[in-house]
Amino acid sequence: MVIKTVLALSTLVLSNLAMAADIPRFKVEAICKEISGNSHEMYDFCIEQEQKSYDQLRDNAESIDPRTMRNCTEGAGDSYEVLLFCVEDETSDDAEPYSHPKSFSFD
Repeated sequence: MVIKTVLALSTLVLSNLAMAADIPRFKVEAICKEISGNSHEMYDFCIEQEQKSYDQLRDNAESIDPRTMRNCTEGAGDSYEVLLFCVEDETSDDAEPYSHPKSFSFD
């Protein structure tokens, strides 16, 4: 009985670990340098925002569906802030199916 309980708990723990989403490794410094140009303030702000977003993703990785993480990573452009926005948008309670894409106009 004890062995069955230990095996069941081990399986449960391992399956939960397997379901946790892997967070991609982006080259944050390079992206922030590109975005900020020669502005040290913009660079620091970019790093801070990316760090906050990464930390939030890391802290919640076990609750993010790996499929959502993969889909959002494709469009994140190496930005944890964009990735976090996508994950939050995809997992929000009021998320609706995407059926009518918006278009941009210069008019």
